Amino acid sequence: MCLMNRRSNLLRILSILWTLLAELYSQTMSLSTDLSKYDNDISFANDIKKSIFCSYLSKYSDTEKEYLLKASEEILNQFYNSIKHEKNLNSDALQVHLKFAKTRFNQLRDNIGSTNNILNNEPSEMPSDQLLSVNVTTSLLKIHERAVERCLLLTDQTACSEVLREIATSLLTHFVANHLEYAIDFYTANRPSLDSRNEPVISPFLTIVGNANITYHSLDKFFNDTILPNIQNPKVQTEVRKIRQTEMKRIEEKVSNEINHSINIIINWIKVIFKSKQEKEDFNSACVAQSCTRACNDVCNFLSNSVIDTFKGPVDGDNLQHVMMELGVRFHGALLDHLLQYQYSIVGALQLIQDLHRYKQTVQHFKEPFVEELFEGLNKLTQLLIVEPHKLRDIWDEGSLARIEHGFLVQFVKLRLDYRKSNIQSKLPSYSAHVKQ
Repeated sequence: MCLMNRRSNLLRILSILWTLLAELYSQTMSLSTDLSKYDNDISFANDIKKSIFCSYLSKYSDTEKEYLLKASEEILNQFYNSIKHEKNLNSDALQVHLKFAKTRFNQLRDNIGSTNNILNNEPSEMPSDQLLSVNVTTSLLKIHERAVERCLLLTDQTACSEVLREIATSLLTHFVANHLEYAIDFYTANRPSLDSRNEPVISPFLTIVGNANITYHSLDKFFNDTILPNIQNPKVQTEVRKIRQTEMKRIEEKVSNEINHSINIIINWIKVIFKSKQEKEDFNSACVAQSCTRACNDVCNFLSNSVIDTFKGPVDGDNLQHVMMELGVRFHGALLDHLLQYQYSIVGALQLIQDLHRYKQTVQHFKEPFVEELFEGLNKLTQLLIVEPHKLRDIWDEGSLARIEHGFLVQFVKLRLDYRKSNIQSKLPSYSAHVKQ
């Protein structure tokens, strides 16, 4: 701790000294300009400037790079120490640390009896939602902004572009690679598995996504307003743009992969609920239930309480629309595959309509018309399970049913308990008779 404080004090002193040097240099330049008004020969003033500042300015670029390296590391170390997180930069050591954390997390999760405990007591060994800090971003931007100011004052146009490239690289290295990407990788190493026995917790990663969106906009603004406009060398400016694009594309790909993994986890958990909570008697009983089936209630509660609002906020704009669309389409597919495993009495079909109404109410919160249309299509399909056999011909080609492949309609009609007893095959439209029974 003493060594850390000493280093922190040294960095502050170095920053103050460079600020004073910059101010002194600025005043000297201003004085030189004033003197030139009285004497066209400014060689004397230039000689004085060189004698005073040359030894400092010749080392400026290397000194700036070293300062940014140490100051950035200091900011990151203070942050990780504040949350009691040991960050190992060595890749082998990092993997050992991640393996231990993941093992400990799984042990704690398996020892907790109920899902509610898991949701409310996330183990401290995986504080991945705390590993990305907006304050760290602000601090890193601040020291790099001051570096840009010094660069513009202490270097000529040719050297300035090169130093600005180093400043941009420093910011991308310490914020993107050493902070943002680390948080994502730490989550990836500890994320819930697809075959988890417990309700998945995706909020830590989405917290990272939300903070990443905030910090990304700040970073993007800094590059567009402060770095790029001051790089006069077109080649260097192109290089900096490419470096930023490469770094951010890598992060975007990792975030996209993790969001897809989160959707996989959600859909798999829904399938677990279907398999464990849906009873065969739910859809072939002789009595009309007064409420939705247990499987339907559990799935809808899971989506409403643990998924939909969790995505909103951290994921925004077109990204949220894409995620909700993907989740809705895949949920619809999982539900349809699930429903095709049962046979339905007339009363059971009425129970299914009750369930589908609840499912549709839930997906309305996705705010995606196409997804709502898919679930409305399930309602239309259910009519094939209820209508009297001799009326099947009348609804076969009506509305949305007319757009569904005939072979699939026949497959759905076969789910009726009275399919054989009522000889429904003979009552279907003739163009479906070729379908193998």
